[in-house]
Amino acid sequence: RRRSCIEGSSLQDPRHFRDVLAWAKYKMSRGARHVSLQLDYYMSSQFAGIAVALRRGLYDKAGIRLQVLAPCPPGDEAQVVHRGFAGEQGKQLWVGSMEQNTLLPAISAGCKVKAVASMFGRSPLCLAGLPGSRIRELASKGGKMRIATHVDTVDLLRRILPHAEVLDVPREDKMQSLMCGEVDAVQAYDVMETLKLSRDL
Repeated sequence: RRRSCIEGSSLQDPRHFRDVLAWAKYKMSRGARHVSLQLDYYMSSQFAGIAVALRRGLYDKAGIRLQVLAPCPPGDEAQVVHRGFAGEQGKQLWVGSMEQNTLLPAISAGCKVKAVASMFGRSPLCLAGLPGSRIRELASKGGKMRIATHVDTVDLLRRILPHAEVLDVPREDKMQSLMCGEVDAVQAYDVMETLKLSRDL
């Protein structure tokens, strides 16, 4: 009896496996090995960890079958995860990423999802403008300006900058609106879009 207890506990110790991924595979339930992932943006540098793991086959090595879902309308990520999990009746794991300003209202409205982690220590959301646009000064002094943003951030920016005209502009069109002078600033992610804008200028 004592021996069987020792053997049972040793089988759960990662030191007895060749690596942690093999241990994770042993510990995971069958449902957790099938994962559908709904990102809230295109695959890009903000999802570097996921991209690198896919490229290096780390999910396969850990026994995880990961399906990255096609982009959905901004702000709908929680609903996609909720509907997917309910439709599969818990047979696989559904996870997603989204901004907290859209996650919390979704939960308040009855969407049965839960926040489990954060991707960044601080939000990478920012306003980006062309050189000489004075957006920092306009924002701090309540000046008039036009801002192109994604649909899931319109309400947030209207609360932060009540004097600004905040426009819902498709992701693929916002930078062109800035370059053409149609808007003074755009909502951007400081981990990638500002770098591309700087390179394009």
